[in-house]
Amino acid sequence: MQQLSLIQRRFLLPLLVLGLVLTVLPRAAAQGPRLWLDPAVLELSPGDEGTVAIHVSNVTAMAGAEVHLTFDPVILEVLDADPGADGVQIAHGDFLSPDFVAQNTVDMSAGTVDYAIACMPADKAVSGDGVLARLSVRALSTGKTQLVVRSVILADKQGVPIDVETESGIVTVRRMGPTPMVWALIGLIAVAVAAGVIAVVWSSLKSHQS
Repeated sequence: MQQLSLIQRRFLLPLLVLGLVLTVLPRAAAQGPRLWLDPAVLELSPGDEGTVAIHVSNVTAMAGAEVHLTFDPVILEVLDADPGADGVQIAHGDFLSPDFVAQNTVDMSAGTVDYAIACMPADKAVSGDGVLARLSVRALSTGKTQLVVRSVILADKQGVPIDVETESGIVTVRRMGPTPMVWALIGLIAVAVAAGVIAVVWSSLKSHQS
């Protein structure tokens, strides 16, 4: 029994170490810098408006960001966040201070968004998670369009590029049918109308009989 216990211990320790490594590695991989769109899937009806946020997470000392997006301009319109300025622009987020705006343009004919900002001085660099910018959009016609993160450049306060994983989004535009509540109301109205018709007919029959 004592020899069996020793053998078990020799096998148990490597298994525990292996389990710990397999648990830690995915977590470490998931903690790299990311840029993604929120919501990942936006559903609208024609004429509806919505907001898509450009999120950044797990960055360290980020001082500059450049993001390029594409979309289908037949299905989606990006609304102007600054009517006082020339052209169509998106809204700045609350994460990285837009002290220097190198680019903030939306080309509706091409279906592109080009956005590049930097904080000044570089000591204002940010770490962690936050919203880099926001897009207000309006659905123009039914269909589905990818909101593609075409390219991204993030840089730290020394100007060194930050490796980042990106995730694009999808906007679906479709005509929504009546909700269950609306169908219930339609049913009640139909019953009420039918009851009214029956009452009128019944009253008419009684008056003819008398």
